[in-house]
Amino acid sequence: MTIDNETYFALVEERLAVGERVKISLVGTSMQPTLIAGDELTLEWAGDDIQVGDVLLFRIAGRHILHRLVAIEVDRYIMRGDNCVTNEVVGREDIVAKLVEVKKHHLLKHMAVRWAGHMGRRQLRPWYFVGLTFLMWAPLNGVGIPLDNYVFGLRMDHLLHASVFIPCTLFFYDFYREGHKWLVWLTAVGIGMLTESVQWLLPYRGFDINDMIANFLGVSFGWILILCQQAVRKRRQCLVRAKRGGCR
Repeated sequence: MTIDNETYFALVEERLAVGERVKISLVGTSMQPTLIAGDELTLEWAGDDIQVGDVLLFRIAGRHILHRLVAIEVDRYIMRGDNCVTNEVVGREDIVAKLVEVKKHHLLKHMAVRWAGHMGRRQLRPWYFVGLTFLMWAPLNGVGIPLDNYVFGLRMDHLLHASVFIPCTLFFYDFYREGHKWLVWLTAVGIGMLTESVQWLLPYRGFDINDMIANFLGVSFGWILILCQQAVRKRRQCLVRAKRGGCR
């Protein structure tokens, strides 16, 4: 049986009001890296023991949201998700429950998300492109690294080029609106073409069309990984929402 969100949280509030603890599954990303989608949360009725730092379930604009209490100003309670930059302001009567226990859905995924929260792609982006520029344009031909070896019939040099460009699409992903995400792939392909083309002008490096093809394949493979990850995430969220009122 599926029910809409309003009915679902009405039932949650009824059980909380009679002193029961309620377990729900988290949906969304607003509390990352502390909480991630799929975590099992145990809630209890929010009594008088509410303090700054508590994670609370509250009502706002006809919705129920789980965010952290960051400040109390007289009768105003300031809430904010750990992955958000904006606040919600609610009254005491809008606060429904307090988070008292968390069961992690995927421990390894949670650890990866926590690491990403401290060192996310926005922080890594400049370092990636500095490293990319160094690898593509520095005088590395004479350092004695054997790049003419073959792995599974593929030249090591070409494998290196493809591997370096796999993350390129990820680091451009934040720059485009949802309707123009295809530009991520196009921009990354342009970077791959540019880095190899510049080697034509460098006396200590050599232009190789096969390296350019390897760059293109690396970018395209990275883009396919992003599309697959998005499809899996959308499917997972859809399955969770289907239990709470349907998914479009």
